[in-house]
Amino acid sequence: MQQPARTLFATALLALCAPLAQAASVAEVFNGDMLDTNQRYFESIAGIPRQSYGDQHLFRISGCNITATIQNNSVTALRLELTPSCQADLTSFLGESFAPPAGQPLTVGSFQQAAGDLSFYSDCLTLCGNAADPSVYAHWEGPHAVSFREVMLELVLAGDAALEASSRWQQQMTAAKGEDWVMETRFNCERDFDGQAQQSFANVEVNAISIGSGLVKPGC
Repeated sequence: MQQPARTLFATALLALCAPLAQAASVAEVFNGDMLDTNQRYFESIAGIPRQSYGDQHLFRISGCNITATIQNNSVTALRLELTPSCQADLTSFLGESFAPPAGQPLTVGSFQQAAGDLSFYSDCLTLCGNAADPSVYAHWEGPHAVSFREVMLELVLAGDAALEASSRWQQQMTAAKGEDWVMETRFNCERDFDGQAQQSFANVEVNAISIGSGLVKPGC
């Protein structure tokens, strides 16, 4: 029996649209080419966000959490939560000259060795309460060669390695500046102890990474 023209048209349309329905990979979404694209184009690749909070939009891609910061309809930053199955290849963002080796866990030391020195920040290092695990943030601003892109490495102070590194950094600052200075997070506005932090956290694995422009850092 010959199919009606309307049925044939619908079948052809579904066939044309099928490739568009395929799920995107992490490498396609967490990619330097996605920065500065408009929201409509980004979502044509990443899909519809699972949640949105202001300019923050959360996407679930191949089991990995990616957050896009979208301001004035343009993607200004991308954040990837790192897990054993969700690893970042930074080559598309930073090029081979500044990107650490892909395919292995990202640490503060591996990033610093590839890209250069970092500045360290935290919302809290002492008397933080029990609401949530505090974090340390390592910030890097790239040169003109990578369009001055910023990188923020997030280190959750929960595992032994991160807690021990935080304790060493805190003790060094307390010995030099006093407990009140550390409690008031004055280190966020002074760069005197970045070298000690970089050394302390060198072997600590990164929990999340953000790349883009206008990344927000904790203040003092």
